Amino acid sequence: MARGPSRVEGLPRVKGYEAVRAAGRDFERYSSLHQGDEDVRTYRQLPLESDPPLHTALRAFLVPFFSKGSLAPFQSHIEADARELVAPLRSGNLEVVRGVGLSIVVRTIARLLDRRGDIDEWISWGPSVWGDHDGRRDGGPLLDFLERAVDEGAAGSGGRLFNLLATTPVGGAALSRDQQIGVGSLLLAGGRDTVINLIAGIAWMVATHPHHGAALRNDYALRTPFVEETLRLVTPLGLMERIDRGPEGGDPQRSPHVGLDFASANHDASAFPCPAELRVDRPASSPHVAFGIGPHACVGAPLARIEAHAVLQELLTVAPDGWRVTHCDAQFREVDGVRLPSSFQRLVIAT
Repeated sequence: MARGPSRVEGLPRVKGYEAVRAAGRDFERYSSLHQGDEDVRTYRQLPLESDPPLHTALRAFLVPFFSKGSLAPFQSHIEADARELVAPLRSGNLEVVRGVGLSIVVRTIARLLDRRGDIDEWISWGPSVWGDHDGRRDGGPLLDFLERAVDEGAAGSGGRLFNLLATTPVGGAALSRDQQIGVGSLLLAGGRDTVINLIAGIAWMVATHPHHGAALRNDYALRTPFVEETLRLVTPLGLMERIDRGPEGGDPQRSPHVGLDFASANHDASAFPCPAELRVDRPASSPHVAFGIGPHACVGAPLARIEAHAVLQELLTVAPDGWRVTHCDAQFREVDGVRLPSSFQRLVIAT
């Protein structure tokens, strides 16, 4: 079996809207007891790569960080960051991936974890936590930071998250050092490139669907379905690895691995007629699965939506007559004969 980031791409896939939703809910058959990114880490990201009861306990620990009430004090800061980062569009070009997406994501998580002194270090890793290393992936810088942060947490100086990881029993037991590293890794990685791709996707979708841009400026009610349609079309995390234990729940160590194909679910014509079209009037009866489904649905989804709406608001304010794409370096998927972006390396827009 291939190792590293490409492994999941070569796995058999669970495809289609209903099949993916069912598999995502069935953790007893489709286990998460595996470790990904084998080329850059030797620990599991938690709670992503765990099953109940540990997953349940860790998720309960994390949910308060990302509830609407907990995030409310941070919203004004996110909106202020969006104003600052989008402002250069008034007088010239705006690079969206690093100039907006990376900066707002890093600033927000730094505030949330009370680690604002680490912003420059985190930005230096690039849009992926595995860093920019001449095309190579490297987990060393992230692990060095996590080791330091866990030590600081044990001393009571690690900031909000790492202090709690060191002192809070989870599921009735203290977390091990590797478990603390795994939680920290997920929070620094899980909402990073995915949210950056969502933000870039929003800028790309408005530029390539100018009639939607005019409607969004005039009708605030359309902005939520627009963001949700962008999530569906882009599906920033298109594939997630699972262990298929079979109907009888076989040994995870001996069971085959599969990929839950969230992109295929979000582009399934049986659930989303004309799946390549951006439609803000799609019925809510078929919700997208861009944030996953079931017990492993993304705990940070509320934060991602706040960041996305803040950037959309500022783009529409700064460029009321719209904008165009002047440079786009991205990966694309073909959906119903149409090429749609799935991840961005660089996106430059101009009024």
